[in-house]
Amino acid sequence: MQQTGSPSPRKRLASLLAGSALALAPLTLSAAWAADLPAPPASGNILDAADLLTDEQEQNLNKLIDQKNQETDRARLAIYTTKQDPGDLPDYATQLGTAWGVGDAGADNGLLLVIDMEGRETFLAVADGAGQYVSDSEAQTIAQEVLGPYLTEGKYAAGLEASIGEVYQAAQSEEADDGLLIAGIVATLGTVSAMIGAAIYWDYRKVKRAAEEEMRQAQAENPGLSIPEDMHRDYIKYRYANRTAPANLDEQEEELAEEERKSGESYTRYAPSFNAWLPLYLVSPQIYAGDNHLPASMVSAGSGSSFSSGSSFGGGGGFSGGGGGGRF
Repeated sequence: MQQTGSPSPRKRLASLLAGSALALAPLTLSAAWAADLPAPPASGNILDAADLLTDEQEQNLNKLIDQKNQETDRARLAIYTTKQDPGDLPDYATQLGTAWGVGDAGADNGLLLVIDMEGRETFLAVADGAGQYVSDSEAQTIAQEVLGPYLTEGKYAAGLEASIGEVYQAAQSEEADDGLLIAGIVATLGTVSAMIGAAIYWDYRKVKRAAEEEMRQAQAENPGLSIPEDMHRDYIKYRYANRTAPANLDEQEEELAEEERKSGESYTRYAPSFNAWLPLYLVSPQIYAGDNHLPASMVSAGSGSSFSSGSSFGGGGGFSGGGGGGRF
C-alpha cells in the first residue's frame, strides 16, 4: 500500500494560521466552508456517510469511544466516512477537525479519522495537544497498517474497532517522541501565530475563570453543596461550548421542543449560569457535560449551534496538519 506522508512544515504553518484564525471567529462556519464540509454527527462520534456500518455496529463503536474518553483526557477521537472525493485528504481532515470542534476546548486533544471510499484513502488528523502522545508516525501506522487491511477485506467495523483501540493505547503511553510541543510551535511560528494562539488560550482561560467563580459563588450561597471533580470539569466544558447566548432564546426553545416531540429525544438547553445548569445536569448529565446534544437541523453549518453531541466534541481545535494516513 502507498503511504500518505504528513504535510511539509510550510504547509503545517499555513494550516495552523488558517485554523487558528477560524478559532478566533464566532463558532459558526463560513459560507465557503458550509458548501464543502458536512455538519457534524447529530449524535455520537461517528458520521458514516459512506454507509459502511450497520446501526448496531455504529452504536457499539460509539460506546467504545465514549468508554475510552472516560479513561483518558489525552485523546478525543471522531470518525467520518465518505463516498465522495474530498480532494487533498490531509488538508480536508485538518479543516474538518477544526470545523467540527473535535477535542476538548483548550486541550487540542482531538483526532479525526477520515475514510475516503472513493479514493480508497485514509487519514488520521491529530491536533497538536494529542500529538504529544500520538505521533505522526503512529497515526500513519494506525491508518495504514491497522485499519488498511480491514478496509481491503471489507471488514469495516472490525477495522474501526481495532483502530480505536490503537489510538487510545498510543495516547495513554509515554509522550510521543516527535509530538509537537506548544512551546516549540510558538517558537517556530513566530509573533503572528503566537498572538493568535495566545488569544485562543486566554479566551478559554477567561471562560474557565468565570465558570469557576460561578461555582464558588454557588457553594458560598449553599454551604452544603458538593461539586465533584467531574462536575467541575463538565461545567467548564459546557460553559465554553455555550459561552455565547442564543440570539433568540425563545425561538430556539420552540424549535427544540418541536424536535423533541418528533424524535422522542431530549436535547441540550442553554443555561446562563451554574445555578441554572446544575438541575439540568443532575437529571441528564450525558447531554449537559459540554457535548451539546442537538437536532441535526441545529448543528448544520450556519445554524448557530457549536458542537455535536458525542463525547469527542467539546469545542477543540489545534488541527495544524499533523497526522498520517495511507491507501487501501
